Amino acid sequence: MPTMRNKTRFNRGFKRAAKATLAAAVLALTSLSAHAITLEQLQKNLSSEPLVRGDFTQKREMAMFDQPLLSSGQFLLSAKNGLWWHQTQPMPVSLVLTQDKLSQQFDNQPAQVLSASGNPMVFYFSHVFLSLFKGDTSQLTEQFDLSLKEIKDSTTNNQWQLVLTPKAAPLDKVFSKIEIEGGKFIDELELDEIRGDKTIITFSQQKTTPATLTSEEQRVFQF
Repeated sequence: MPTMRNKTRFNRGFKRAAKATLAAAVLALTSLSAHAITLEQLQKNLSSEPLVRGDFTQKREMAMFDQPLLSSGQFLLSAKNGLWWHQTQPMPVSLVLTQDKLSQQFDNQPAQVLSASGNPMVFYFSHVFLSLFKGDTSQLTEQFDLSLKEIKDSTTNNQWQLVLTPKAAPLDKVFSKIEIEGGKFIDELELDEIRGDKTIITFSQQKTTPATLTSEEQRVFQF
């Protein structure tokens, strides 16, 4: 049987071990908090490159169709010029969004150009989505409640998820929520609509070089 002295030593050792464990836990939590991504950091990371190019695949699930609608193509996001959304499958579609104009061309038909002054509601939604692609959280906070968290498991490192819940009309009449996931770049965008439809856009092969527009890309933004 343990003596009183041994029992006292055991209690002291147990207390020291417990304090050490608690201190380690506090340190771990403090370190996690110190490295947790913030909205400001997210915006800085996503807006740090003047140009981002990549591929996209889009799946749109609609209540009126049994099978989802699938499309794919390439995109170009330019901090200075805007967004070029170039769908190649199942049919060619080119959408170009600048600060005050929107060009849309289907197949080989002539492009239609809309202006912000003549189509304010179209540009309202268009610029909300441009803010999504840019990760412009300061702009998004005007229309959404934002919830940002880190995602860490055995297959993802330094990943994050941003959930946006519309605050008011007209967005809250269309979307129940919008989710964005990514790391260095945006990897997935999910749009959940009030009526039950859903759109999931997956991005891949993102790159930041060349850092200037090609001659063809310059022509795309000149309309």
